Amino acid sequence: MAAALLALAACDRSEKPKAVNAPPAGGLSAPAATAPAGDLVVEVRDGRVTIVCRESPRGLVLERLAREAGFELVGDLDSSPLSLELEGVPMEQALPPLLAGSGYRAQWRWEAEPQRSVLAKLEIGELAATVVANTPPKNRLGEALRERIRALRDKKPDEKAKADAAHRREEHARSQADALEELRSSNPEMRMEAAADIEPEGPALPPLLDALANDPDPRVRAKIAEQLGDAEGCTTALALAKATEDPDANVRRTTWAGLEMLCDESMLTQLQARCAHETDPSVQEACRSTLEICE
Repeated sequence: MAAALLALAACDRSEKPKAVNAPPAGGLSAPAATAPAGDLVVEVRDGRVTIVCRESPRGLVLERLAREAGFELVGDLDSSPLSLELEGVPMEQALPPLLAGSGYRAQWRWEAEPQRSVLAKLEIGELAATVVANTPPKNRLGEALRERIRALRDKKPDEKAKADAAHRREEHARSQADALEELRSSNPEMRMEAAADIEPEGPALPPLLDALANDPDPRVRAKIAEQLGDAEGCTTALALAKATEDPDANVRRTTWAGLEMLCDESMLTQLQARCAHETDPSVQEACRSTLEICE
């Protein structure tokens, strides 16, 4: 009972920021060759960002993103040309390519419904507040750039680029729906392939958590544990913590690896107890490595 209370306490804590190694497959690619110079598509849906632009002023892209996502934008914006294609990626993965070569600081806030971290404020440039207060000439230059960006704001995005982005979103939604259907297949090989294709978020998360706890094939459970290591949220962390008791050693080992970026100090007592009772040497090594990170 005490372990359960400690695990539930983790829901009241801020999620540990996840290190982003690479964008998800299909999320980040070379600039769209079909987008004419100056055209811009910026959309934010369910916390995921789509940007299609070619030779668009970076400041304009940032202002459009701030308006779409509802965060505060602070600092001097530049009009350097930006070519980019991001499709349905998390905000934390959209910022590095969007702000490449520029210093910035992002402040996040936690939303309970749905459970996720959202960008609250984005400061552009090193020591942005000092720059604005102490160097009026640069501030005037920044205002001039803002005026140029505002003049471009009403330009309509290319209809073909908008249609292509909508088509890609529809295809992605269909592929996720098909994978969720295959997750209920009687063939474990098909369930493994489906688990690898499902993004662990939104409506897809509950079926994955249920399969992690109840699928009869340990290979499927291990694949789901691997996928959940890229997810966020207290619900996912608690499900993986429970899966450290799985009867299959490979599932437990994969589960411990998935907990590396999800656990925090509020879960340590529970996880330390489970690691102490682990009998498989390879799983012991995995759980000790995870606990070192969590501590």
